[in-house]
Amino acid sequence: MSIETAFAQLLGCIAANDADGVQKAIFDLGAIHNGIKQIPDDVVERILTLLRSERMYKSHHSGHILNFFEFEAPYLSDRAKNLCIGFLNAHGDRFEDVHSHQVVAELREREYLKIKK
Repeated sequence: MSIETAFAQLLGCIAANDADGVQKAIFDLGAIHNGIKQIPDDVVERILTLLRSERMYKSHHSGHILNFFEFEAPYLSDRAKNLCIGFLNAHGDRFEDVHSHQVVAELREREYLKIKK
């Protein structure tokens, strides 16, 4: 499955309120699933843009989408990690779902998005 197809499925599952489908689409966007060594920065940008809305701040799907950055951290460029950190600093406190709060805290505090020197 292509990244474009997986992203389209993600959007469709969000619209259909299909939590299992959202989780599957997130896995389908992953590096290993797609046989790539690095997640393209534009995929990260698209996910962050998707998350940056009132609808997603309130959605219980946000935590599953944010999990993408934990799962795929080894496959993110330094630029993508910086984008994620900036997003979390600017928008991380706006998520209302408890799972989203947990994932935001983990992404902020753990090594997932730390840039190795």
